[in-house]
Amino acid sequence: MRKSFWILSIALVLTAVLGPAKTPSTAQKKKSDPQLQYEVQVTLKLVQVYVTDKKGNPVTGLTKEDFSVLDEGKPQTITEFEKHSLRVEEEDQPAPSQGPPAQELMPRKFFLLFDFAFNNAIGLEKARKAAAHFIDEEIQPTDEVGVLSYSAIKSLKVHEFLTTDHKKVRDVVKRIGLESISGRAESFEAQYWQAKTFSNPTDATRQGSVFDPKDIFGQEAEWAWDQSRQESKMQAHNFALKMIDLARALRYVPGNKHIILLSSGVPYSLVYGVQSPNGKIGVEEFGEFWLAQKFEDMLKELSATNCSIYAIDTHDLAASIGGDLKFAGASSLQKITSATGGKYFGNVNNYEQHVEKIQELTGCYYVLGYYVDDKWDGAYRKIKVEVGRPDCSVIAQKGYFNPKPFKEYNGLERMLHLIDLALSEDPLFQAPLRFPMQVVPCAAGAKGNLCLAAQASVEDIREIMTGPVEMITVIFDEKEDIAAFKKSQVKVSSLPGERVSFGGSFSLPAGAYKCRFVVRNLETGRAAVGATSAVVAGQ
Repeated sequence: MRKSFWILSIALVLTAVLGPAKTPSTAQKKKSDPQLQYEVQVTLKLVQVYVTDKKGNPVTGLTKEDFSVLDEGKPQTITEFEKHSLRVEEEDQPAPSQGPPAQELMPRKFFLLFDFAFNNAIGLEKARKAAAHFIDEEIQPTDEVGVLSYSAIKSLKVHEFLTTDHKKVRDVVKRIGLESISGRAESFEAQYWQAKTFSNPTDATRQGSVFDPKDIFGQEAEWAWDQSRQESKMQAHNFALKMIDLARALRYVPGNKHIILLSSGVPYSLVYGVQSPNGKIGVEEFGEFWLAQKFEDMLKELSATNCSIYAIDTHDLAASIGGDLKFAGASSLQKITSATGGKYFGNVNNYEQHVEKIQELTGCYYVLGYYVDDKWDGAYRKIKVEVGRPDCSVIAQKGYFNPKPFKEYNGLERMLHLIDLALSEDPLFQAPLRFPMQVVPCAAGAKGNLCLAAQASVEDIREIMTGPVEMITVIFDEKEDIAAFKKSQVKVSSLPGERVSFGGSFSLPAGAYKCRFVVRNLETGRAAVGATSAVVAGQ
């Protein structure tokens, strides 16, 4: 059992421990003010663009002058340009550089989304193999990768946010559990319609038996089947709601987000109904309008947020032979991928070819950058990208959302914002204030064996620490698992003195740890982050 606490104090409490903080000179302030004013007025908008020829092959030889961009119908001046290609010709390769590689304007972003609700144990194991192969063989060093899962029990869960630490992602995929599997809606849907039509669509020689409809579909059984099917519809509805939340939370992550969905899919008949199931005339259902509408909302949100879905169908093909595909999730997965500009891949057993194709489809692109007025109204702005060469097809985002005030963020948006601050070396949502954090000797009689201290100047942190503020401590062990987590909330009305000091003690087993402390204003979202490493010695 571990205990932890954080103490906020004002004045010079820890000056002797941390040393005097650096204060920018008057000349430095004057020099930086115009730049800060400029950044407030305009912002750089980056757009990822894919260009293919008539045969669908990537077009790799374009220049900035070949492109034009319209933002809300107005021509824009392209000031930034970057070309990415995994099949670069020899003459196009840059000369080797002695220094570190330049940071890309916009690297590729992938999310591996494991669906535990509409899947089974065999499908999940194959999904894990497909994801591991993608990481091992196809991911590039600059690619940012995250891991998500959805289940009926735990809903949408973020296991790892976007990172270039691919070993960490690989470990997450390896350890992702099967205990969250629930639902089995697809198998249930097929059995429901088999019973409804008194038919056995599966070959008896393969099944080993045929069922007696009187045994499985009496009056009481029919009520039970209908109740269970209604629960499956609610699962499908919740899946759509959570995907909408995810899309909205990713609005402010720049560029295209490629979501690799590892799922057997929501049964098509569950959402849109089915006519003449298994060839039986007069037995039909026209679906649920409320459920179909929610799925359409999901498709619109994913498309507007520039999330492309690449679905790898984990359904067992052998179980589908002789069955009606309307009961399976393939049609739903195809609908999602088509609406978002992705691609559907059947038969998860061919995952090596599937992930290679995903690499090919996402590996050649351009990044265009232009400046726009920095408005925080959350409005959606349409953009159009054109190429001034014949016989070229352009695939680019159709628009973007202006940022919105932090107080309007929903729960998932706030959580991703916090994860980004706590885990990322270069957060996507904002550039937080950085302040020093150190391991200090624990006072005599202290209950903890790890004591941390941090300090920031009032001048630097005043904007953040005015009004309601939350303070989060998160400590990761050597496996990148959370070893300690503490959250507290305070309301700060004034900050007397010159410095703000923070301190805390924790009881942890022996080992090496990474420590992060985040201070976040709950009205503006502005944040400050302190970080350090620590080693707890054995007894």
